[in-house]
Amino acid sequence: MLVNSFDTKYAKTAYKYELLDKNFIDLFSKNKKFNRIFTSVVENQELNNSSNILLRSDITGQVIDTILSHDFKSKHYLYYMGDVFKKDIINSQIKQCRQHGVEIINNSKYESFKEVIKILDKILSLFLKKDFIFIFTDPIIKTQSDYLFKVKSSKNDINKFVNIFKKLSNSRYALNLEKNFFSKDYHQDIFFYVYSTKTKKVLAQGGGYHYQKNQKVINGIGFSYDVDSLVELI
Repeated sequence: MLVNSFDTKYAKTAYKYELLDKNFIDLFSKNKKFNRIFTSVVENQELNNSSNILLRSDITGQVIDTILSHDFKSKHYLYYMGDVFKKDIINSQIKQCRQHGVEIINNSKYESFKEVIKILDKILSLFLKKDFIFIFTDPIIKTQSDYLFKVKSSKNDINKFVNIFKKLSNSRYALNLEKNFFSKDYHQDIFFYVYSTKTKKVLAQGGGYHYQKNQKVINGIGFSYDVDSLVELI
């Protein structure tokens, strides 16, 4: 059984969600490279506060499994709109979150990075003007060092990604050079997140990953952004 909703949007708030959905779809209407992927969520038979939740907390993993099961050798340009369900860190209640995202698989990591940055920057600039900032970090520091400065430059290429970003965007950015950053475990090449300079909320995150399963290997770069947080700001 599919989960329909844990909450209902009404009036002006509902219009904002529709506006963001329409804007996101319109970005790809003339870009024939991208295909939409449909995502669904399966409900636990006994969904309650004490049950073990089997609902999806992230869509990228579902996309990866789909590609591995079908065509893991080809290039894929994908976008999606869907809901994720996460436990609230304060009261452990299940919270429904609306998410838009892009995944580019088996393409050059630098070309893919250009694509995802252009799309994400265009969306955020349209709705937030200049009230957001990109933060870049290099997942290699997670295991190599407390600070990126201690890692030999030949072993990471965060500067290449940052230089690409500067050529594409006039948006603000900064580096997180500390070891303690938050990221999904699958990010290996580059990890970035975007937060609002007004509310300090994290609006989006993304990065590059390599994934292998049963001798099948895929490489990808993608991002997702939190529609709920964006709605609060527009």
